[in-house]
Amino acid sequence: MNALDALAKDIAGAPLTIVLAESEAIARAASLGEGASIALLPPFHVSDDDCYLVLPEDIGSELAAMFEDGDVDLLAEAMRDGLVVVGVVEKEGRGKVALHIDACCSPEKLLARMPYAHKTEIGRGNDPVMELNDLDDAKVTVASEMIDEAGFEKMMRACAGKGEHAGVSWRAPKDRKDLTGVDPTYAWSKRLENGVGIEAVLFSEYEEMVMLLRPAMLVAAEAPMPRVLRSVHV
Repeated sequence: MNALDALAKDIAGAPLTIVLAESEAIARAASLGEGASIALLPPFHVSDDDCYLVLPEDIGSELAAMFEDGDVDLLAEAMRDGLVVVGVVEKEGRGKVALHIDACCSPEKLLARMPYAHKTEIGRGNDPVMELNDLDDAKVTVASEMIDEAGFEKMMRACAGKGEHAGVSWRAPKDRKDLTGVDPTYAWSKRLENGVGIEAVLFSEYEEMVMLLRPAMLVAAEAPMPRVLRSVHV
């Protein structure tokens, strides 16, 4: 396994803390690779796992809106212009913070090689929504979850129809007053030959955003197959 394949495998499903930087700084760091550093723009966030998704400021500030609007073209642009980094954030003087790179690659290139971190079957009497939310990778925030029944149904139907979908995957239930103000979760998914692949999930909490790349794929069990998946499976 080469270094890029190994990085893609390690990053699949891992929580990537989103940080912002100038486009030129990202491009320069991408060309230099290991040992380079990127000057970050506020707000500054630190990953417990030293895994980051660095985005240009204009893209990062509109990321949730891209998901909300279902703009898969802009999401693809973010994957092209951003940089996945394994590294350490450190202060470098008053008001200056930098991300020092141990390994990096564009999300677009990683996704081309990245496996799905988990596989969930549908149609064997299980609850796929519960299984997705029970994944360790999905326990990113204190209050929100990866997906709810409405988000799951909309994702599956949209992928069965037009082949790709981005939008809200989880929203705080209206009857849960204790969750008032909790940010929604977003997902970007694509139809596969045998099901649906979740390409990216965006969580946010207290102004911090975290993305998972390819956290799971949903595949149809041998039998019986839910009607919503039949056109996906064919």
